[in-house]
Amino acid sequence: MTTERRRRTAGVVLLFGLVYIVFEFVTAMAWVDPPYDWARNFISDLGFSDCAVVNGEPICSPLHPLMNAGFMVQGTVFTIGSLLVVRIMLQRLWERLVVAVLLVSSGVGTFFVGVFHQSLALYEAGLNGFHLLAATLAIGPGNAGILLLGLLAFRHVEWRDYGIAVALLGVAGLVSSVLLVTETDFGLGIGLIERFAVYPLNAWTIGSGVGLLVKGVRDKNVRAARMRETAALPGS
Repeated sequence: MTTERRRRTAGVVLLFGLVYIVFEFVTAMAWVDPPYDWARNFISDLGFSDCAVVNGEPICSPLHPLMNAGFMVQGTVFTIGSLLVVRIMLQRLWERLVVAVLLVSSGVGTFFVGVFHQSLALYEAGLNGFHLLAATLAIGPGNAGILLLGLLAFRHVEWRDYGIAVALLGVAGLVSSVLLVTETDFGLGIGLIERFAVYPLNAWTIGSGVGLLVKGVRDKNVRAARMRETAALPGS
């Protein structure tokens, strides 16, 4: 696969991250009794497959299968897209391996957040730890991975601006992850803090997809312009 085709493929794959955003929004809008609270409720509450009161909070998500499908789609997209991106942006084998392990761990974790979605049966079987483990893998390694990817990509002139943006996303995600683990919400709501930890990963997915596709078109136009200039030179 040529570099140009790999970029285009990665861009298209990563754009499917939009599916997760749409599924989350639609699922939240269907939760009406009581309305879903974006600041107080956790994201995983949208995938809870029963109507119940958990830790004093009423949870009832009518479209929970849609949310859990969104987790699995995002996990798949993130995993495949990550493997393509590290091949495109990183040159050294150790860089590719370390970043790929972190990002793929996040993608697999996200996928299994949907598989081991929260439910009364999961709690009663004592298996909720699998959900928590999957969520931990999705958030921590993912943000560490995009931070490292940004720092490594920054060294290359071609990816410098991208590297800065991605590194900042990683920092924001990691800081928010610490706040989430320590349950520090500054009065904003723990659900909002969780989103500050998770959404940098979604932003990386969609932003990288758009960026790679735009770069592909831009590079193609530059090559075409140079060819026209060469053809216009005397003696050509």
